[in-house]
Amino acid sequence: MSIPQRSFAGWHRLPRTRRRSQPARLGALGLHAISAPSPLRPVSVSPSPPLAPAPSIALPGRRAAWRRWRPWLLLAVVATLLAALGFWQRQQTARGRDVAPYTVLARSGELPGVVTAAGELDAVERVNVSPKRQGLIEELFVDEGDAVKAGQALARMDAGDLRDREQELVANIRSAQAELERSASELRRNEPLYRQGAISLNDLNRFRADEKVKQMAVNAAGQRLEQRQVEKEELIVRAPFDGVISQRFADPGAFVTPTTTASASAGATSSSIVELSQGLEVLAKVPESDLGRLRLGMPASVRVDAFTDRRFAARIRQIAPRAVKTNNVTSFEVKLALVNPAPELRIGMTADVDFQTGRLQARTLVPTVAVVTEQGRPGVLMVGKDSQPTFRPVELGVSSGRNSQIISGLEPGSRVFIDLPPWAKKRKG
Repeated sequence: MSIPQRSFAGWHRLPRTRRRSQPARLGALGLHAISAPSPLRPVSVSPSPPLAPAPSIALPGRRAAWRRWRPWLLLAVVATLLAALGFWQRQQTARGRDVAPYTVLARSGELPGVVTAAGELDAVERVNVSPKRQGLIEELFVDEGDAVKAGQALARMDAGDLRDREQELVANIRSAQAELERSASELRRNEPLYRQGAISLNDLNRFRADEKVKQMAVNAAGQRLEQRQVEKEELIVRAPFDGVISQRFADPGAFVTPTTTASASAGATSSSIVELSQGLEVLAKVPESDLGRLRLGMPASVRVDAFTDRRFAARIRQIAPRAVKTNNVTSFEVKLALVNPAPELRIGMTADVDFQTGRLQARTLVPTVAVVTEQGRPGVLMVGKDSQPTFRPVELGVSSGRNSQIISGLEPGSRVFIDLPPWAKKRKG
């Protein structure tokens, strides 16, 4: 006959003193005491009436402990349920986020070999025209944008007292010529007297020397007058070569003092009259790391900010033999000749130059818009946990403008963001 588990468990919770009176306990449970049977006699058990449920005995200490820990257990259960619910919601949200419209796959391919450099348009030949002598500008014959020929008059300087000095020299020449005629007349009159023995040879030589001195005085006066004529001619400032007046520094009435330091520099308002330019070329500053890929005669395309939708063909005509350092950045000046200079181009326009160096095989390519910078390091945004953009630093190679080469840090087939999705968290830097 089986004993109910609940009554059996209650039996184990009885105190030790009550466990000693087993028959009394069995009677309380509705059971009959069974004596130990002999090994040779069978034991018979009479059926008992149904057992009544035993009263549960609760210990005061355990009930208090349960009451004390029950709120914490409930909080733990609630927290676990909330965490599971949040995880489930994140999983459902992540499954609903489609990253395809915002990402592309990195791939292998080739780039057009292009070296990009910044530059500006400049004149092939340029000079600031100055007068040979300081003075006031009396008249200016040209303005900015005028085309001029070599030798054409650009301005006339004030003559000052040059005319007075010239008239003085003319008078001196006439006086010297009169003295020369007098000496020559005396020489001609005394030569017959010497042949007749009326005068000595010394007297004749004296007349001859006086005539030569007067002749030299006439020559000197004539040379001084010629110098004044040259000075007068130099009052007219002329163009040294064919070109265009690209800048005007002075107006009539301005005082100009020529200097050699401003002969080829802009802004020489006190030493030059106009700037004369001839031809048009592109000056590009190429980084030292890209210089080895350039060659003389290499084709290039030029884009200026004024005409962003147009490209102008050019070729390398000169590579500077010496580097230029600016803010610890080493670069070389490369001059390019425009194949067909457009009349719309102007000196000083900002230009972007693309040197065509051939095709370049690249193991990993990504769109240039996928390249970002975080804390000064270049990198890309990968698809991370919960489809969130995750920054990964990479080493960049060359760029064709549209695509960029990744040297290390990214494998082909990796998915990178080209645009931030609406669920992206705000990033620092």
